[in-house]
Amino acid sequence: MPADLPEAVANQLMTETVGNIQSANASSRNVATLANGVLQAAMARNFDELGVIESRATSGVMATPIASPTTQTGS
Repeated sequence: MPADLPEAVANQLMTETVGNIQSANASSRNVATLANGVLQAAMARNFDELGVIESRATSGVMATPIASPTTQTGS
């Protein structure tokens, strides 16, 4: 059932709601930043464990662009 609220109460509810949304967004950003940091550390650790030959091969694979599909024209 709808009810009219005094203006001060409505303003306070809006302020609190906006604050809660901003707090949740900030918390989500912090979690994403932490997850990205963990991923970067794992990648650096794994890449560091490779030998010279393997690291060159991995770098070559990672740097190789993916070509568009080729078409065959035949007779």
